[in-house]
Amino acid sequence: MKLERVLKLALVALIFFILVQVNAVNSINSAINPEDSTRTIFTIEEGQKASEIGSNLKESGLIKSTYGFSIYLEKNDLDSRLQAGEFILMPSMTGIEIIEAITNQGTGEIVFTIPEGWTINDIDSALTTEGLTTEGAFKSCAETCDFSAYTFLPESGSLEGYLFPDTFFLSKSTFDTYAFTKQLLDNFDSKITDQMLTDITSQGRTLEETIIVASIIEKEVRTDQDRALVSGIIWKRLDNEWQLGMCSTINYITGEAEITAEDLEIDSPYNTRMYTGLPPTAISNAGLASIEAAVYPEESEYWYFLTATETGETIYATTNEEHEANKAKYL
Repeated sequence: MKLERVLKLALVALIFFILVQVNAVNSINSAINPEDSTRTIFTIEEGQKASEIGSNLKESGLIKSTYGFSIYLEKNDLDSRLQAGEFILMPSMTGIEIIEAITNQGTGEIVFTIPEGWTINDIDSALTTEGLTTEGAFKSCAETCDFSAYTFLPESGSLEGYLFPDTFFLSKSTFDTYAFTKQLLDNFDSKITDQMLTDITSQGRTLEETIIVASIIEKEVRTDQDRALVSGIIWKRLDNEWQLGMCSTINYITGEAEITAEDLEIDSPYNTRMYTGLPPTAISNAGLASIEAAVYPEESEYWYFLTATETGETIYATTNEEHEANKAKYL
């Protein structure tokens, strides 16, 4: 009788184990909700364990079973292929499709963000890092592809300044450099209103000049109040044929964050400490706040400004003497 009881318990345990395994397989082969295609941005941190990722997926309503998730990873030796980053996942995706997306096997979308102030080189580098394209492909397209349909572009043909910053959902399997570049230009076109264009013209400015000024503002200051004040200073200096003296335009030449004494002697039209007027092109792709500041500058008594080294505060001055004193105090 005792042996029979043991055998029965063993059989029950075996059946339970089989049911758990079957349930795990079923959970990973099915979706939480096949009808729900709502996009969810799911983040995996560098070095995050598979068990934690599984728990987060379940809490986010993306998989049915953390056990099924773990078993599938283990049986297919996928633990080491989990990718850090942001992924676009949906409740309509099966567990296997989700695993394929986060282990870089599938065609799932990833989140790609272009922050305000990035340059063409920055975008090219980020696209390469994400594995969306090869190094230099985006930059090459920006310089050589046909974008003549975009009549707002300057005669130089440079796209710098017109690739509007935003967040995009991109698929590695379907990514197309030309189509993506057009998407950025379309985004820019949608942000520039007819009223803004009218106001630019009424001030005797051009869109090209405005976008170049906006790109400088984007690299120089961060708050809305500072953007408007610095815009006023830039336009006032231009109107009075002063050198702009902006560090950011020199940074654009060198690609470095700091400026050396030698950098100040670089003979380039982008060196606004050497040449009067605007640089030939924009030096970054500005966000809407900086573009609006360029269109609607704030008049003031100031002619100079600097960014305090320790606090990041923008310090203004009316005279060169006052500006030199500020440099000694804040830099």
